[in-house]
Amino acid sequence: MEIESAKSGEFETIISPNCADLAPPSAECKRFPDGESYCRIDKLDRLEGKTAVILHRLFPDPDQNLVILLQMMYGASENKAKDIRLIIPYLPYARSDKIWLSGEVVSAKLLCKLLRQNGASELTTWDCHFLKKPGVSVYEGLNITNLCAGPHLVEFLRAAKSDAVVISPDAGAKYLVGENGLFMRKERGEYAQGEQAYRPVAKMEADFDIVGKHVILIDDLIAGGGTMVKATQKCLEMGAKSVSCAATHGMFLKDAMERLHAAGAMRIVTTDTIPNAAATVSIKKEIGKLL
Repeated sequence: MEIESAKSGEFETIISPNCADLAPPSAECKRFPDGESYCRIDKLDRLEGKTAVILHRLFPDPDQNLVILLQMMYGASENKAKDIRLIIPYLPYARSDKIWLSGEVVSAKLLCKLLRQNGASELTTWDCHFLKKPGVSVYEGLNITNLCAGPHLVEFLRAAKSDAVVISPDAGAKYLVGENGLFMRKERGEYAQGEQAYRPVAKMEADFDIVGKHVILIDDLIAGGGTMVKATQKCLEMGAKSVSCAATHGMFLKDAMERLHAAGAMRIVTTDTIPNAAATVSIKKEIGKLL
């Protein structure tokens, strides 16, 4: 989709050091020995009467990086910025967008409400889990522009396998493969026992023919890898000639990358919204337009 660029003189950027691979940093972020966050922003006095555009990653260490973001937003507000717009490549807490068990907190709403109440009018991100479509939406009073990396990932992988069939391993991410794309149906089990909160994939079903075909599996996120591992195994069981896995955001927690290769994935590709070993498709050009 087309990205509206800033007009010179109306905007001032604040670039986090954790985005140094995307743009030159203009802030310094450290930690005190007790774990508290420290933030210093270059030339804050330039923000008066202008829109502050903040580029900052919230992953890894989402809780700590959220505090740093709030410090940046507070600094902009205190120096009389007229507006605050955020660019957050991957939005954490987005998967916690509905109540599964009584008493659960919907953290996606909490996060967006927190950002809005602290001065943000707009947020630009990539393939936000709870939106499930590209374009502009309003969530908890926050205007969110959700950019889609799906076409870029597919284009990259189809350069090697032009006839590959594109499949989403989850109906919730089917927009990534287009209106006529194929998707699987996933069923999750109960919450795992112990301190970690996650619901493992219990079953993966599909009702299409991929015998002898190259397959591209595409999802918004690979975290622990459970969904992609099950989907890869299912495609190969159904007779796929090869399976490549793509995702906008690549966390690859613990041994997720190794488990995907062991399941039979020929290639694994993500964008660099989260820096990782599979981040082959870059959002740097789109970031440049936004800034």
